Amino acid sequence: MNDNGASEKWASLIDDYGGLVYAIVLNKLNRCGTKEDIEDCVSDIFVEVYRSLPGYDPEKGDMKVFVSSIAKRRAIDAFRRLSYRMSVTDHIDDEQIPPIHSPEDTAEEAEKRILRKKLWETVKALGEPDSTIILYQYFYNMRSKEIAKRLSMSTAAVMKRSLRARAKIREMLEKE
Repeated sequence: MNDNGASEKWASLIDDYGGLVYAIVLNKLNRCGTKEDIEDCVSDIFVEVYRSLPGYDPEKGDMKVFVSSIAKRRAIDAFRRLSYRMSVTDHIDDEQIPPIHSPEDTAEEAEKRILRKKLWETVKALGEPDSTIILYQYFYNMRSKEIAKRLSMSTAAVMKRSLRARAKIREMLEKE
């Protein structure tokens, strides 16, 4: 194939699956990544798709599934990397960081941070496997079936524990 045919095929691939890839990445990174992080991840995904094309067999699966599985794996990796970076910065003593002055009122943002921290501490206080189930459900957007497989539990058990854990979280937060 000539160079022009390869670039047409590449442009077609981006046109056909760019929205899908962006939606997958946005779904995974919208809570912890910046717009630049999301765009970088999308670019990395298409580079990996391009590199993986020689190994793609259309008889084994649809191109959409091929691209979306690469996108999901890369987005999860990026989420873990960004979450780790955020958790590392959580351990820095607040006195070491100079205050950032903003022209906007930051009281609401500070209150949200306090609530998030309290929620995180409450989830950790649930104990295992409940805290892991909640973490997988709400931070990694995993379904009960996937969680059950990872934790060697039945899907019904994961769903029931999740329901009880959420009730317990609600109860613990209402006490405070």
